[in-house]
Amino acid sequence: MWSLFLFAQTREDPLRRPEVVWGVIGLTVALLAGAAVIYAVDRWRKRAMAAVTDTDEAGSLTSFRDMFESGEITEAEYAELRRRVAEKVKKKPAAAVAETKLLPPAPSRPASSPPQGASNVAPVTDSSPPPAPPGAPGVPPEPPPPPSSA
Repeated sequence: MWSLFLFAQTREDPLRRPEVVWGVIGLTVALLAGAAVIYAVDRWRKRAMAAVTDTDEAGSLTSFRDMFESGEITEAEYAELRRRVAEKVKKKPAAAVAETKLLPPAPSRPASSPPQGASNVAPVTDSSPPPAPPGAPGVPPEPPPPPSSA
C-alpha cells in the first residue's frame, strides 16, 4: 500500500528537464553528422572505384593477353575475358549516347524550303564527291567475276 503512496506523489516531468532536452538534441546532431559522414565516404568510394575501372580496362586486357601467352589461361578463357572487357567498354559510350538522347531534338525543316528570313538561298545538296571510275589511280581494281560452271 505504501508503494501507491510513493507513485502518487507529484513529480516534475523528466522530459522537460534541460539535461534531457540537451541530451536528445546532442544525440540528434550526432546521428545527422554520422549520416553525412557515411554519405560523403560512400560518394568518395564510388568516385574512386569509377576512376579505377576507367583506366584499368586496358591494363586488364593486357594482363589477360600476357596470361594467355604464358599459358596460365586457355584460349576459351581468354576469349571470354576479352568479350567481357569489350562489353564494359561498349556500355560506356552507349550510356553517353543515351544521355544525349534525353535532350529534345533540334527543330527540323524540309531541305527544299528556305530558312526563315532568307529568300534567295540555294537548296542544300549532297556535297560528297562522285565515285571514281574503275582503274583510276588510288582505286583498287574490281575483282574478276567467278568462273561459271555451265
